[in-house]
Amino acid sequence: MPSQGPVTLPELLEVARRLLDEAGPEALTMDRLAEAAGISRSSAYRLVGSREALVQQLAAAGVDAPMRGDAREKVLAAARDVFSRQGLEGATVEAIAEAAGVGTATVYRQFGDKKGLLRAFAQSMNIRKAVWGTAREPSGDLALDLERLAVAALTQMRDDADLMRIILVERLRGSSVLGELSDAADRSIHGLAAVMRRYVESGELVDDDPYRLARAFQGMLLSFGVLGGLWGLPADPDPERDAKTIVRFFLRGVKRGAP
Repeated sequence: MPSQGPVTLPELLEVARRLLDEAGPEALTMDRLAEAAGISRSSAYRLVGSREALVQQLAAAGVDAPMRGDAREKVLAAARDVFSRQGLEGATVEAIAEAAGVGTATVYRQFGDKKGLLRAFAQSMNIRKAVWGTAREPSGDLALDLERLAVAALTQMRDDADLMRIILVERLRGSSVLGELSDAADRSIHGLAAVMRRYVESGELVDDDPYRLARAFQGMLLSFGVLGGLWGLPADPDPERDAKTIVRFFLRGVKRGAP
């Protein structure tokens, strides 16, 4: 129902801010704004001009109003930064929301809770996408598939070095957060084992447990990508070069004259 008195622009901006905090950018439509303010749609347009103009005026007032559809991506990007600084255990939803420039309600609406956010973050990592993409559609060229996976993994480990070290340390400490995620069916190890199984069945890999093969390959990736730095070895990451070395060692061994 329309308001009995005229609504001022500052009052309308405050209504818009509350909408953002409570329901996120998807709810910030001119119809919802008018309804929440108790004015007609035409009155809302007269005050702010358009949704785009409203976003600009909110920004000028110090309120970050992301365009609809990008809140999830902003939160995931902020989570990467906060996790890298505070760890998975120490990071809070509030800190991630602040870094993303959104309200905590937006984070909870998008992900449910911190565990849901962690699951979504893990699913967004490039290595997981690469592994499962290969598991679903292998090229048929074993060396090529493994090299592509190695490049993706080593690139992620290089670019997210701080985060990778934190994850490793928290895993060694018995992190309850990481423990809760261990049952995820889409973990990278399962996708990597599926790739190995495909090539065991085709006869290109030895007839061994695909998970043992996956763990052996994963161990080499971790050694080149993360453990070298922890052991104080010179840092000289080159994902493409190291991927070729890892795949060659994995498939052919290092003994001179090995096939």
